[in-house]
Amino acid sequence: MATAVSNQSFVDQVIKEIVEPAADRLMESRYFTDLRAGKLTTRRLQGFSLQHTWFNRALLKSGALRMIKASSDDDAFMGALRGVVSEFTHPDMCKKFGLYLGLTEEDFRTELPIYEVLNHTSVIAASPLIIGNPAAGRTSGMANETIVQRYATEFATYLAKAPYDIPEDPLQFFIVHGVVDVDHSREAAEDVVRLAKTDRDLQLVRWTAENMVKLKLAKFEAIYDHYA
Repeated sequence: MATAVSNQSFVDQVIKEIVEPAADRLMESRYFTDLRAGKLTTRRLQGFSLQHTWFNRALLKSGALRMIKASSDDDAFMGALRGVVSEFTHPDMCKKFGLYLGLTEEDFRTELPIYEVLNHTSVIAASPLIIGNPAAGRTSGMANETIVQRYATEFATYLAKAPYDIPEDPLQFFIVHGVVDVDHSREAAEDVVRLAKTDRDLQLVRWTAENMVKLKLAKFEAIYDHYA
């Protein structure tokens, strides 16, 4: 039977063994290697903005559905609500970055999600509704926002420098996420600790984290290739 103490140790282990190593692998991917070298193309930066704006808007819509499903469980409902509130302003911030890079409102209206982004988004949206496990549902936020905090800091650091020289306002998405997602990932982890009641819950937490990091890594590889 899961307890608060054993849950905390388990969640710490999942972060250390699964989530943080995935963030390290992402930083060594082609996308971020090019970013640090000053070689990441404008088109690949635009690709991130287009795909991640779509992703963030889809998360808000799926979050509304999760709140309805979780409405009979106060802890699960508040966890889902925190997830939506934390994402509310993100799509417009990400779009602002793309508009600075030369994209138009029409580009954002007409761009379709690439397969890997659709896959990542669909798993996040559908898993809590189909599996119906609140602890696993918040594991998605824990894993994803830990990695977002890491890559947002990388973007904010290097895009402000030559040869990109992007001013602070268009980088708001990355600057904000480099700070607030520290709290968001911590809050999600606290929710996982509280919501996990059984050993089965813990099994689903690890399973979710393993899938989330694979999907996140695949997403950036696909953006790199699709927007070559």
